[in-house]
Amino acid sequence: MRKKSLNVEDIGCLTTRTRYIILFLGSACISSIASNMVVLNFTLICMGREFNETNPIDLENRGPYDYTQSEKSILMWAVAVGTLTAAWPFHWFYQKYGARYVFFTAGLISTVSTAVMPFTAGYSWLAFIVARFFQGVSFGADFAAIGLIVVHWASLKQHGLFISLLSSFSQISVIFTMPIAGELCVSSFGWPSVYYVHAAVSGVLFVAWLFYYRNTPAKHPAMTEIELEKIQRGKGEVKEKEDTPIKAIMTNHIMWSVWLSAFGELMMSQFIVMYGPTYLKEVLGFRVAETGYFVAIPRALHLAFKIVSGIASDRIQFLSEKVKMRIFNTIALMVSGSFFCVLGFLPRDLANYALASLLIIECSTGFICGGFYKCATLVARQHSHFVLSQIQFIKCLSLFIEPLLVFLICKHNSLTEWRVVFLFHGVLLIGMNFYILHLHVTFFNGFYITGIVLLLLAFVDFYYTIPVVFMNFFCVKVYLDINAVLVLFCFT
Repeated sequence: MRKKSLNVEDIGCLTTRTRYIILFLGSACISSIASNMVVLNFTLICMGREFNETNPIDLENRGPYDYTQSEKSILMWAVAVGTLTAAWPFHWFYQKYGARYVFFTAGLISTVSTAVMPFTAGYSWLAFIVARFFQGVSFGADFAAIGLIVVHWASLKQHGLFISLLSSFSQISVIFTMPIAGELCVSSFGWPSVYYVHAAVSGVLFVAWLFYYRNTPAKHPAMTEIELEKIQRGKGEVKEKEDTPIKAIMTNHIMWSVWLSAFGELMMSQFIVMYGPTYLKEVLGFRVAETGYFVAIPRALHLAFKIVSGIASDRIQFLSEKVKMRIFNTIALMVSGSFFCVLGFLPRDLANYALASLLIIECSTGFICGGFYKCATLVARQHSHFVLSQIQFIKCLSLFIEPLLVFLICKHNSLTEWRVVFLFHGVLLIGMNFYILHLHVTFFNGFYITGIVLLLLAFVDFYYTIPVVFMNFFCVKVYLDINAVLVLFCFT
């Protein structure tokens, strides 16, 4: 297709900005699928009655929406199973048909499954789980869509910007969902209206996607020669459809460092998204409407810092990529890990300090954007959708691990139980960052030091720590190796 040639007087403010419209539309659609998935995390606190250590759930006389902790965990796991099931098929469909129709189909699945959630919740427990499963199926398309949008629509100079915004779907979804869910839950419309509003927004966004998006810039009717040259400058030839060298990617050290890094960051962020509302309401005692805003505000700050870090990663020229990586990871991991530990010791009467700690954690973790996401898209290029789809798989692991962690420890929603969970994440983050800065630490030394720290933590609350000590050993070892490998292989 021949692109439009423009005279200077024909150029308007959006004439050569089609890629930005694609960026914002893609980000909104990806965030919409994530929003539909996390709605349940909030509505669980207003669907049934409140239960805690002093008011345990009555299994004989409970209402239809009074779920036990194990039932809540099953609802979380249903999403993970759906995502695991769909991640590889979506990769195949993306490779064969591109993102336009495939991602629209994922959005349609998400819209329908979200719209029927109130009905399935009242109809049967099994139907509710099936609806959650299909929400997970649609979520399996998100990360691969990020890779395709970046590789086809972002110029080399704007990879950081595109990645920072597109990968911020978790933060955007929380910023949108939590305040709206909080207001609607306490309104006369009740909690079912939260699902209907999200389904309506999702439907509108994906219709817009179907009509506006094209698989490559060259096929877009609004694309100009000026903008197309900017997008393709320095890229060389990127084929629209090319077989993915799966074996080469799966045996590549850089790709493994990207995936392991993603595991560490996603464990932490998924915990906040899944259990932030529960912690603020049931442990710190905030009201439902307040909880929505207090979850959304830190995520909004995280989004701002994430975008800033992405732009900074593109613009800073006086530091090597290796140095920038270390600086960004130290800010993201060391600061957040320290305040995770602090958060575990803040009682209910210091709830405002706990909120401040959450703000600092969210702001600091925003700096992670200058790391593995950018590395994945720059190295994998037209195959980045496959690399990022495996990050989707890794996120599924966090969807399994986090509910299991909370299920094993937080049986009564007491501060003592939540303290162990916070210390678990804090020690992992701090230990990982020390390993980055001191790469000479061997496997056994890092494992040994981590074991000592975990044994010391056991004395804080021996009863609740023991069930997860062995899980901690495994996860910390993975965490410690993650960024060491990334620094060694990605930018040397």
